[in-house]
Amino acid sequence: MTKKIRLALVGLGDMGSGHLYGFDRIPDCEITWVADPHESNRSRALGFLKNNKPQVCRTHEELLAHADDYDAVVISVPNYLHRDVALPFIALGKPLFLEKPVAPKLSACDEIMKAAEEKGVPVQIGLVYRYSNVYRRMEKELKQGRLGDVTMMWCKEFRDPFPPADWFYDEELSGGALVEKDCHHFDIFNWMIGAKPVRVFASGGQHVIRKGEDVLVTNSYTHYPAKTINTSSIVDHAWVTVDYDNGSKAMLGLCMYLKPYNLTDEGLEIGLIGSNGAQMIAKRDKSLDISGGEDLTREHIDLDVVSDSSDGGHTGSQTQRYAFLNTVRTGEKPFADLNVGREALLIALAAERSIKEERYIYLDELK
Repeated sequence: MTKKIRLALVGLGDMGSGHLYGFDRIPDCEITWVADPHESNRSRALGFLKNNKPQVCRTHEELLAHADDYDAVVISVPNYLHRDVALPFIALGKPLFLEKPVAPKLSACDEIMKAAEEKGVPVQIGLVYRYSNVYRRMEKELKQGRLGDVTMMWCKEFRDPFPPADWFYDEELSGGALVEKDCHHFDIFNWMIGAKPVRVFASGGQHVIRKGEDVLVTNSYTHYPAKTINTSSIVDHAWVTVDYDNGSKAMLGLCMYLKPYNLTDEGLEIGLIGSNGAQMIAKRDKSLDISGGEDLTREHIDLDVVSDSSDGGHTGSQTQRYAFLNTVRTGEKPFADLNVGREALLIALAAERSIKEERYIYLDELK
């Protein structure tokens, strides 16, 4: 019988609760410790458990004293805490699952990467789309030549606001809207295009959620109640273009004030156009439509969006947890590793800077 992998979870907010729920449903792991400073988070999250009875503490510092009780750590804390929470566990040699983005600043990201490399510790980043049946099928179709070379991509992310927690709306803490939310989509661009991003141009600002104006913020997936926000240093909309060294182009449109979110049920759209004149579009993280090209193909593919998640959770969410346990057990390099996370972060940081400086930002400027 395979020995169970013992996990400690740090952070029990929206993401941490999801991970607690998902790992609790996996038989070959055991959740031995959880840490969160907020009693409300702890009591709410622990109510999701069916198969585990972890010990509970408030801070990650307390967990360090119990290192013999767990084999690996899952970190789901606000972005600005990633470096300070991750580094002590890396020093202990514990494999990490670290939620995206790696960090809100490149310097903190690089500190984590340097420490992990020196210690030989695997770190998987929570870029969940890498583990989604939908986007893995998209990659498979591309490898089979359905589009030829990917020449253009786009992402339409028109959605409701972030949860009404103050750190999301402070650029120093979150990294900004494009760092916090769209590192996911920039990673999909990198993955599917398979080339090096060279430069970024972005235009964005504040239409609705603006500094100095009271806005009641509601969110479709959070446990936080509605709250009035009147201070924000992040954009609530943007257009971002990314140029790659092979000539490919990608563009992302972001709107963070759509409400109600489920009014049209259109959801996320990610599309590609290939050198053979065909296009492929992923809609609502559920289906692919392929059309055009030399043989004028038209195909609709409904994907299995159940097996890669847990009870209706985010696409790829449960697959990424199994993948992390496999990394802990075998030492295998994570598919969404620190290098992947850093490349997505670079585009997001360049986009944030481009908005401020109103110019192209070359990624070499940031490295």
